[in-house]
Amino acid sequence: MACQATLLVTGATLVTPVGAFAADLASADGRWVHVGPAGSFGGQAAQTLQADGLTALPGLVDVHVHFREPGVHAHKGTYASESRAAAAGGVTCVLTMPNTNPFTDSPEQLEVVRDCARQSVIDYGFHFMASGDNLDAMLAVRNVASHKLYLNETTGITSPLADESRLRDLLATGLPFMAHAEGDTLDMLLAVHAQWGTGPLHIGHVALAREVEALRRVRAAGQWVTGEASPHHLFLDETDAARLGPLGDMRPTLKSAADVAALWEGLADGTLEAIATDHAPHLLSDKQRVPAPPGVPGVQTMLPLLLDAVAAGRLSLQDVARLTSRGPAAIFRLQGKGQVTCGADADLVLVDTAAEQTISNADQLTKPGWTPFDGRRVRGAVVRTLRRGEWVYADGEIVVEAGGQEVVVGR
Repeated sequence: MACQATLLVTGATLVTPVGAFAADLASADGRWVHVGPAGSFGGQAAQTLQADGLTALPGLVDVHVHFREPGVHAHKGTYASESRAAAAGGVTCVLTMPNTNPFTDSPEQLEVVRDCARQSVIDYGFHFMASGDNLDAMLAVRNVASHKLYLNETTGITSPLADESRLRDLLATGLPFMAHAEGDTLDMLLAVHAQWGTGPLHIGHVALAREVEALRRVRAAGQWVTGEASPHHLFLDETDAARLGPLGDMRPTLKSAADVAALWEGLADGTLEAIATDHAPHLLSDKQRVPAPPGVPGVQTMLPLLLDAVAAGRLSLQDVARLTSRGPAAIFRLQGKGQVTCGADADLVLVDTAAEQTISNADQLTKPGWTPFDGRRVRGAVVRTLRRGEWVYADGEIVVEAGGQEVVVGR
């Protein structure tokens, strides 16, 4: 019996972490039912998109975003507003951070967050706050990607929470953890995890050369640790911080050119397995305060920046698929995400690798409406974004109102 599909995308060059080929991609009921060479689909489709000349990548999985909702900071960005910016950047699934106000540190507060997330146009999941005194809550919650350790100061965290005895007890539970840990604090965390940890540990927004080397060393020793880099730490350095002023202030801060080079080396040799934005929206009026809150938007600009890096020879398209889709989904055990294979969620982004554009504040869909990359010329543009078989972004417009669903986190 011929395959019946809701959508057929044909003619695009599909890029996976292991290769590329002109493909027929068919979906039904939100999942891929056919992935094969161009002309191989013998069934019928209710809708067909001829995508000759475009490149297809797995939908991006951004595992480190702050959508600010619920709580007192929701005026800076909501699941509705920030998910639209993400879709325009080719992102089809996000994991949101728990340093909301109030913190997402109880099962009851997580349910409030879930209610807000239903306004998202893309799929979503959650990190849960590890405060050091809420272990019962951490053990009780279900379907969270990790438990977040904030060990250095950042937005909403007024003092470091690092304490070796508490970390020992937490890491010994075997729960998955993600950490904001910089410099000496990272060294301490890795040492405690090496001795007491029984589960995976992921390090967010690695920024220093010494941090890359520390991860390289412990991973070579077999420690269950992964790490990510953020686009602002890959494409900006401390000279840009001076130029941008408060618009270039984030945590970790921008580092030296040598640190930036070390991040690229870490991506190339597999020490860092993911790129994630640490998207942190603040209104321009917030950034004009003294002191300005740290953080910058990033979900809409990540893929254009990475496509430009491909054009410059710093990455391959296969690297982009590995670092923004398969790698992040695998680290956090996100079911159906990160790859274009039969049975997986039908998430896809179509890009024009030859298109040149200037990143502009005026084009940003994030609620604050600005980017530290304003005025930057790049080669590569997002054309369409598909979320579970439904177009959510097409030719410059968001074409759905909501429809995102909570991703299933595997054990």
